[in-house]
Amino acid sequence: MLLCLAGAAYAQDEGGEGTDTPDVEGSGNGATVEREALTEQVPVIDPETGEQATDPDTGEPLFEDVTTGWVQTVTTPNGIVHTITKEDGTHAVVEHDRSEKTHPEKPEKTEASAKVEKPEKPEKPEKPEKPEKPEKPEKPEKPGRPG
Repeated sequence: MLLCLAGAAYAQDEGGEGTDTPDVEGSGNGATVEREALTEQVPVIDPETGEQATDPDTGEPLFEDVTTGWVQTVTTPNGIVHTITKEDGTHAVVEHDRSEKTHPEKPEKTEASAKVEKPEKPEKPEKPEKPEKPEKPEKPEKPGRPG
């Protein structure tokens, strides 16, 4: 499954960067890949004054769109949606959304079906005690051996 995503991600690296509109591409395995740039409006700073620049005609503050990352969404034919979010300077975050179609909810168990009583095991008969072994007679010491 990861190879399919890697192939789709590689195919999307070619285009779509720097745009706000999503790029949609179908891969050979039936998955749909959509990539969108994450943008943020930041104030335009006047290099001479160091303050926010204003429009010379209207006097309104100027802002510019800066790309801060991207979001790639892969939708597989069986309904699973993989979303990869990558912001500049951070690790990529991957989310998997499995639809009801691929994993329907299990019905809730009722108390009667949840607690099925097991039949009791019959008690094992007690084992008879083993008779004690007689003590071994002491061996006579052999001369010449330390002991």
